[in-house]
Amino acid sequence: MNRDWMRERLLQFERVCQRYELFERSPMNEQTLSEVAAELATLEPTIREIFKRIDPQIAETDLEPSYTSGVYHPLRAVRQALGILRDQDEWTENLAPDAPSVIADQFHPRIWAAASVLWDTGQYRVAVGQAATALSTHIAAKARSHLADRKLVSELFAPADPPVGKARLHMPGNKGSETWQSRQAGLHLTAQGAFAGIRNVAAHTDQEWPEQVALEHLAVLSVIARWTDETEIISG
Repeated sequence: MNRDWMRERLLQFERVCQRYELFERSPMNEQTLSEVAAELATLEPTIREIFKRIDPQIAETDLEPSYTSGVYHPLRAVRQALGILRDQDEWTENLAPDAPSVIADQFHPRIWAAASVLWDTGQYRVAVGQAATALSTHIAAKARSHLADRKLVSELFAPADPPVGKARLHMPGNKGSETWQSRQAGLHLTAQGAFAGIRNVAAHTDQEWPEQVALEHLAVLSVIARWTDETEIISG
């Protein structure tokens, strides 16, 4: 997110609120007050979107001046948002638990490239759905398959040797070993689960996902993409 731009817009809104407050308390004509109120209304949609990114609870604040309280509530909300923006980096540094964190841009490049386009918009579910589609395309391209999604991985990653005219993507190594069988079964089952439980859910629900949940889903897709890169094409 562009925090400098967000801060500039919030400060602009704060200044207009202060002008409204000043004119409301002075014997200025109604036209001047009306013009300032119109400027507040013009800024409101952008400010509300910024609030949503910073703290959804603040975004619920009524930003229109009221007869009884004027711009008290909008001013309080914008100052809270400015305080959060100011201290966010310190929160991360000083309040975060001592635990490893996931670095999204270190996921498999095809996964993060597909998801990053929408990530900063907060559309995490759609971003994950795009990443799953990119994974399907990546797998299909390697095996030159016309299938997609769950049908694709169910066939290509199956541990059995391919029938005549078909292909499989198999892990390298000794197919008679327990290690190979475990790795291939893991790829086969994990990929099917990802397309059933992540891709299909992302496509068939309107409910937004929390960022942490979406990151965990991307991590699963990234693992499958990396395992796919290890596989070899086996022709029947």
